[in-house]
Amino acid sequence: LAIAVPVALLLIFVLLYFTFHSVKQTLLIYSAVPMSAIGGVIALYLRGMNFSISAGVGFIALFGVAVLNGIVLIAEFNRLEKEGVSDIYERVRQGLHTRLRPVLMTAAVASLGFLPMALSTSAGAEVQKPLATVVIGGLISATFLTLVILPVFYILFSSGSTRLSLKGKSIKTMSLLILLFMGSSFFTTAKAQPAKTINLQQAIQMALDSNLSIRSSAYSVNVQKALKGASWDLPKTTIDGEFGQFNSYSNDNSFTLSQTIDFPTVYINQRKLANANIKSSEYQLQASQLEIATSVKQVYWQLAYLYSRQKLLIYQDSLFSGLFRAAELRVKTGETNHLEMISARSQSMEVKNQLQQSLADVKIFRQKLQVLLNTKIDLYPADTVLRRLESNFLPDSSALTVNPSLGYMQQQVEVSRFEKKLESSRMMPDFNVGYFSQTIQGTQEVNGVPRTFGSGDRFNGVQAGVAIPLWFAPFTAKTKAAKLKQLMASTNAESYNKSLAGNYQSLLAENDKYNNSVVYYEKQAIPEANMIIDQATQSFKAGAMDYLDYILTLNRALSIKQNYLDALNNYNQNLISIDFITGKIF
Repeated sequence: LAIAVPVALLLIFVLLYFTFHSVKQTLLIYSAVPMSAIGGVIALYLRGMNFSISAGVGFIALFGVAVLNGIVLIAEFNRLEKEGVSDIYERVRQGLHTRLRPVLMTAAVASLGFLPMALSTSAGAEVQKPLATVVIGGLISATFLTLVILPVFYILFSSGSTRLSLKGKSIKTMSLLILLFMGSSFFTTAKAQPAKTINLQQAIQMALDSNLSIRSSAYSVNVQKALKGASWDLPKTTIDGEFGQFNSYSNDNSFTLSQTIDFPTVYINQRKLANANIKSSEYQLQASQLEIATSVKQVYWQLAYLYSRQKLLIYQDSLFSGLFRAAELRVKTGETNHLEMISARSQSMEVKNQLQQSLADVKIFRQKLQVLLNTKIDLYPADTVLRRLESNFLPDSSALTVNPSLGYMQQQVEVSRFEKKLESSRMMPDFNVGYFSQTIQGTQEVNGVPRTFGSGDRFNGVQAGVAIPLWFAPFTAKTKAAKLKQLMASTNAESYNKSLAGNYQSLLAENDKYNNSVVYYEKQAIPEANMIIDQATQSFKAGAMDYLDYILTLNRALSIKQNYLDALNNYNQNLISIDFITGKIF
C-alpha cells in the first residue's frame, strides 16, 4: 500500500493534467481526494471496522471515482466560459444548475453498486465490507463537499478582480449562496431559465424544431402515411356455420368460408389517392413552416426596429433633459420666463413617456418571440440595430412556383381527380370466393353402390361469384359529385394562383417605393438632419437662435430620423412578405 497508494494518486494527477492542461484546475479537482477520504474514515468508524488491506484498496478505488464529480463541474465551467459567460458568478450558478443531477447520479450509481457488498453476510464478507464501506462513505462526503467547496475554490483560484474582491465575509456569503442555489435546484420543479441571445437563423431553426403548430402538421403527415396502409383494405372474411337436420333426420354440420374482393382498380385508385393525400399533407407542413418562419422574421426585425427607436428616444431624452436643465438655470438667474422652462419640461416628459411605451413594446414582442419558439427562456435578438435586408428575388411570377400554399392548392386538384377515379371504379363488379365443408349422414349411392356416411365423412367444395350493381344511380351521383369537386379544386387553384401573382406584383411595386425612400434618407436626409442638430445646438448655445426656433428645428431633425427608421422597417417587412410569397424560409 505504501507504493500502490502514492502511485495511484500520482496517476490520477497526471491524467487530470493531460485532460485540462492546467495545474490550477487539476489541483481543484484533486481536492476531491481528501474530501472523499474524510467520508471513508468516518464510515469505517461508524461501522466499528479497522483499517485493513481491503479498506486500503477501497480508498484507491474511491479516489478514482471521487474525482469524476470535479471533472463534470470544471468541464461545464470551462464550456460556459468558451460560450461567452464572462461573469464567474453566473458561470458557477449555471454550471451547478446544469450539472447537479449528473453529479448526484455519478455518486449514486457507484454507491448503489457497492451497497450489496457493504451489507453482505456470505463467505468473503469480511473482505467485501470494508472496501464497500469506504467507497460509499467517501462518495457521500465527496459529493456534498464537491458541490459546495469546489465552486468556491474555483472562484478563489480564478484570475482577475473577482478573485481579489473575495475577502472575509464574501467567501461565507458565496458559500451560503451556493448552498441556497443547490437547495432550490433540488426541491423546485419550475424555475426561470437563463436569458439567451440568438440570431435570426437560430430563432427560425428553433421555431421549426419546437413550434406546436408545426408539430401538429408533422403529425398530420404521419397520419396520412399510416392511412396509406389501409388502401388495400379487403372486406372482413365471413365464416358461417350450421348444425342440425338440414340434410336429413340426422344432425349434420357445415361451415362456409367466404371473402369479397373489390375490382382491382379500386385498390389501385385507393393507393394513388393515399399517395396524393400524403403529398397534400406535406405541402401543408411546408406551408406551416413557412408561415411560422415568416412570423419569426417579422417579430425579430420588429424588435430590432423597437431597439433602434429606443436608442433614438434615449438620444432625444438626453437633448431635451439637457435643455430642461438649462431652462431651469436661466429661470433662476432671471434670463427667461417660466414658459420656456415649462415647454422644455413638457418636451422632456413627452419623450420619457414615449420611451416607456417603447420599452413596453419591446417586452410584448419578446413575449411573442418566446411563444413562436415555444420556449420559456428569455430571448434577446442579436440584431439590436435595424439594418437594411438584402433583396434577392425574381421580377416575374416564376418565383411563385415554390410557394407551398400554391402547391397545396394544385395538389388538391390531384386529390379530387383520384377521388373521381375511385368513385368511377366502384361501379365495377365485385368478386366473391368461398370454401365449404359439410357432413351428409346417411346412405347414399355412389356409382350405383350404396354407401353409408357418418359424422366423420365430409363433403368439400369451393364457390365463386360476381356482384354486379343493378341500380347505378348512387354510383353515378357520387361520380358526378367527385367530378364537380375536381372542377371546384381546379378553379380554386387558378384563383389562388392569380391572387398570389397579383399580390407579388404589388409587393414588388411597394419594394421600389420603400427602397427609394430609404435611399433618400440614407444619402441626403439623415446627414442633413445630423447637420441641422449640430448647427442648431451651436447657434442656441451662442445665443444666435431663440428657444422656440431651436425646439422646432430639433423636432424637425428628429422627425427625419424617426421617419427613416419607419421607412427602413417598412422596407424590411415588405421584403419578408416577398420571401413568404416566394417560399423562402431562411
